[in-house]
Amino acid sequence: MFHNGEKNLFDAIGSTDVTVAPFRVFAQSWTENTYVSEARYDLATNNSPQGWWNQLYANGTTSVLNNLVNAKRNFSLDVTDPGTLRNDQDIDDILQVYAYSLLVNTYGDMPYSRAFTDSIPFPAYDDAKTVYYDLLNRLDTATGALNPSAGSLSAADAVYQGDPASWKKFGATLELKLALVIADVDLPTAEKYVQKAVAAGVFQSNQDNAVIPYGASPTTNANPVYQALVISGRHDFCPGNLIVNTLLSWSDPRLPLYYTSFNGSYAGGIPGAGNSYVNFSQFSSQWLSPTFPGEILDYAESEFLLAEAAERGMAVSGSAADHYANAITASITYWGGSTADAATYLAQPAVAYPTATGSWRQKIGYQKWIAYANRGWDAWTEIRRLGYPNIDVVNPPVSSKGELPRRFTYPGNEETSNSAHWAAAVQNVNGGAADLVTTNLWWNK
Repeated sequence: MFHNGEKNLFDAIGSTDVTVAPFRVFAQSWTENTYVSEARYDLATNNSPQGWWNQLYANGTTSVLNNLVNAKRNFSLDVTDPGTLRNDQDIDDILQVYAYSLLVNTYGDMPYSRAFTDSIPFPAYDDAKTVYYDLLNRLDTATGALNPSAGSLSAADAVYQGDPASWKKFGATLELKLALVIADVDLPTAEKYVQKAVAAGVFQSNQDNAVIPYGASPTTNANPVYQALVISGRHDFCPGNLIVNTLLSWSDPRLPLYYTSFNGSYAGGIPGAGNSYVNFSQFSSQWLSPTFPGEILDYAESEFLLAEAAERGMAVSGSAADHYANAITASITYWGGSTADAATYLAQPAVAYPTATGSWRQKIGYQKWIAYANRGWDAWTEIRRLGYPNIDVVNPPVSSKGELPRRFTYPGNEETSNSAHWAAAVQNVNGGAADLVTTNLWWNK
């Protein structure tokens, strides 16, 4: 159960399926060619709000949380050593927090305290802010309780092979991430958890990255991008023009690591326009490899977060400029570039922290967006949170149905099967009876 929940979480983050996760399309790391519904912000045609909800939460034995919740309940049937049992439960809880954070930061209010209770088939929704603060507390407790001297999940854990010390760093880095999401609305609480995370010990290098080793066989164990773009034989996506042009303008060494050249240069498709596959750059061979690892949290992200914390005046060591440079270097080297490549890139006035254009939000926001090319949900969330790149201004899709979605509406089967609680959640989140993608979540008001 734990292994299934863990792998399904990585598969959800890595999914290219627009019926589940159209987030790379939202963030324009890539865009759609023939079928352009999501590029135009039409979420009804392929019903991704239902797909994402099912993948993480409500799709029976295959959902991420169903597996993790039941694993935690049943560890005691297999594990007799108290120290090992506690570590197993805490690691499981850390991953539950990760999955719940994806849901609450996509939809808003959600069933939480009454969820996964057999006697409550139609649970009420908890207020999103209440859920979020409980997640921070759960994460801090589980991370702090991990005991590196005790046993753990071993080979059942595909990420760290059950190493509690590695999971402690993961938990602390996730705490840093979740804390900064609320910094604009509750700076004191955000800073409290940032300091707890830093004291516990966040990621220090790419060796700490939370990655899962996909395999070429069977094909269901291959990287989701390979499954969707190679095995399927389909050509539904191409790189987006905004990210390609940004990488070109800054001579970014990740450009050939992300995409292939086209007619001696690089070209990205226009979001919402419909694009002919043969007229644009494609995805790099490593990105399309069946064994390209999945990733859900990394050192580059940790350093970007510390740069932001420094800019917000939080008590973290190191300057924003140093953390920013560390983050960019980590991203470049993770994708196969060298430290020399990173140094040359960072020496450019348009990239160097003291001289790059705009506020700290713009500098960090653009660079996080580039680093998140393969993590669409995070790219979309950072655009919502930091405001950069402002897609609606710098590259609005052709024939879009409004502006960049700020959230997902609730899935249709919640309206039909859990109608009273659904209606209360819609009212609380949206301030009215209509369920809207244009509503900012509570931390983004």
